[in-house]
Amino acid sequence: MTCLGCDDEPNEKNNEEPGPTKPNERGCTDMLCCCFLLAYWIGMLAVFALALMLGNPYSVLYGKDYAGFRCGLDGEGVPTPATSKVYYPQLSADLARQSALVATPWKLHLYGLCVASCPKQGERVLDYGCARPELYPGASRATCTSGRGLWLTALDTEDVANRCMPRKTREGNSTLLCAIPNCVEARRACYTRDYADKKFWALDLADPGALEQCVTQVRVGKLLEYDAAGAGAAEAKLAQSLEGMNQLAMVVMQSKVSILACGVALPIVIGFLFIFLMRFVAGPLVYAAIVTLLLVMLGATVLCTFKAGLFGEQLTDLLAHHANSSTLLRDASSAARGAYADALATMGSISFSDTFSDTLTAAVPGAGEPNGEVYKVASLVLIGLDVAYVLFLCFFSAQIGVAIEIIEEGSTVIAVQPSSLLYPFVTVGALCVLFVYFLVGGVFIGTLNNDSLESALTNFTGELSAFDAAQADGAFNLTAMAGIDPSDASVVKQALGVYHLFGFIWAANFLLAGSTMVIAGSVSFWFFYRNNSDEYPTSPVLASLYMVVRYHLGTIAFGSLCLAFVQALRALLEYVNQKTAEAQEGNLLLRLAMSCVRCCMWCFEKCVKFVSGYAYIYVALNGDSFCSACKATFTLFLNYPAQVSINAFVQTLLRVLQCVALPMACAITCFYYAQEMDGSRNPVLPSAISLVLAYAVCRVFSGVYETTIDTIFVCAMRDKDQFGGRHTPEDLARVLDIDADARSDERPAHGSVPAEPRE
Repeated sequence: MTCLGCDDEPNEKNNEEPGPTKPNERGCTDMLCCCFLLAYWIGMLAVFALALMLGNPYSVLYGKDYAGFRCGLDGEGVPTPATSKVYYPQLSADLARQSALVATPWKLHLYGLCVASCPKQGERVLDYGCARPELYPGASRATCTSGRGLWLTALDTEDVANRCMPRKTREGNSTLLCAIPNCVEARRACYTRDYADKKFWALDLADPGALEQCVTQVRVGKLLEYDAAGAGAAEAKLAQSLEGMNQLAMVVMQSKVSILACGVALPIVIGFLFIFLMRFVAGPLVYAAIVTLLLVMLGATVLCTFKAGLFGEQLTDLLAHHANSSTLLRDASSAARGAYADALATMGSISFSDTFSDTLTAAVPGAGEPNGEVYKVASLVLIGLDVAYVLFLCFFSAQIGVAIEIIEEGSTVIAVQPSSLLYPFVTVGALCVLFVYFLVGGVFIGTLNNDSLESALTNFTGELSAFDAAQADGAFNLTAMAGIDPSDASVVKQALGVYHLFGFIWAANFLLAGSTMVIAGSVSFWFFYRNNSDEYPTSPVLASLYMVVRYHLGTIAFGSLCLAFVQALRALLEYVNQKTAEAQEGNLLLRLAMSCVRCCMWCFEKCVKFVSGYAYIYVALNGDSFCSACKATFTLFLNYPAQVSINAFVQTLLRVLQCVALPMACAITCFYYAQEMDGSRNPVLPSAISLVLAYAVCRVFSGVYETTIDTIFVCAMRDKDQFGGRHTPEDLARVLDIDADARSDERPAHGSVPAEPRE
């Protein structure tokens, strides 16, 4: 039974119950929004069905030849693989003639030929238009009149979505040589084929003695690179991109084991290990991150200060004093007669006088350089930030201690409920399915034929008119209400695309919000019922999922709709920004205004996300509607502004540590693993891919961790304010200054369970 079958008003809650609102005391929240979401998705499915009927995905899957015939389809539109590829024999000339349309490739008109497979370099392709000019009036006259009707392929072509695109090819060989020591010094046979004057010698990798003897290696070889004659910049860039994609695919296939191991398996293991260790080292780790940030800020301040020349005189005196000292040292060293007197004097002069002084002086320009004022302003700002940061740490040290204790309790909760770390991966899978749906629907909507759409609109408006005419009183004029003009097929097509896009954004936010609420519900079960075996569910995550699906889908729909509106406004603003890019180039005021508006919208979106996250926690805890939960969130912010800010600050530090340091470690591991185990010649690409995958995995872990921490904070404040902190863990109660006498009144119901209850 979902929220559509419940009353919107919850039953009266027993205020003496400290834990989450019981299911029998909850009611469906924001049911109208749930109905609206259902209605919107009915419209989404209708749009998808219309796109399936009228869309033409073959226009994306298969290209056209120069006569307008779709390759890969017979006369009745049935796919046939006989000639499913399209080859562009004069791509250079076509791109040069339409250079203004290169940025919008779907508007290009290219001379294409349908072929069974993409031709290789040197192959000849028959221009079938020469034999049937009555069917193919657009055939190239130059080729047909030559008597052959054949096109010579300049480069190898690659199949990209059934389009044969040119790809640069390289071939060559190389020889590994040793440069230092040379062949005479190494007493090796000199390499005389090339660069005989360099005295190289061949380096045999199977000879350990040669590898140990060689200090500097050099690789000598020849490289042949093929390119189409007269190729323009656009074609050259296209060929280079395809070559890069081909190399990337080869590297991925060669190093797939290292990518999966270091990009997926390793970050999962490290993620569990990180959260487990946070139970014991949260304090030292947080303080280390705080001190590291302070040192980075101080380093930047010192650098900008010296660059600004604020300490120029002091630095000059220091260098002068140092120069005098180095002179005395040089005189003393030159007085020592012996075999190394000159060398010592020279070393003393260079090391202590010239090199140090010149290098430091060059690194620290005076205030008179062009950027001196900029550095001066930056140094003053950084000094102010340093002072503010130190004062911030001094005044809010107690709140930092509370945040650390909350983090430790959060690690305990996740250790008790490990399935909370696995549930977000289910959400990720659902998001992938949603993205595939969005992509397929977008392709069909984008390939809607205007004529077919106009015909469908004409039939639709005709049915509305017939319905209006059948009404005796004419109470409803559906034709006027619809306001659809069949001639505006392109406008309707754009509207369908916008509708489809907004539905995708809303649904994605809906899934993410549901994941947050499920995790918050399971954590609240632990906080209040960890010592009560009768109330603590066997599977907290599943119990929370049931509660969310049964009662609070409407609230999730409401919150995700608000965020989707904000994100849609940001997308619209970015569209306007791109369209007005040229106008902004010549108008500083307009560019400044657009930047300010974009910044404000970004901040507004972050605020909506932040408030919504806490609101979902209150919904999971109290069973409130979205508006009531937002009100409770603002009350929490007003009552504990410092602690909320400190929690966010500490979470940001941990997020940076978890989502930057850990993926970097995985990428470095992948680099050496791919190099040593897979034998990859280019381990940078596998390590970069593993970096992206590891970041995604770590972001899932950090999201669960942050939700857990926020939920514990909300539960602790609620328990402290309403129940004297009776259910707050002992260590957390101590840092929150909860009276021990109030905690002694705790009355655990019925049986008790160990401190770490079953999952």
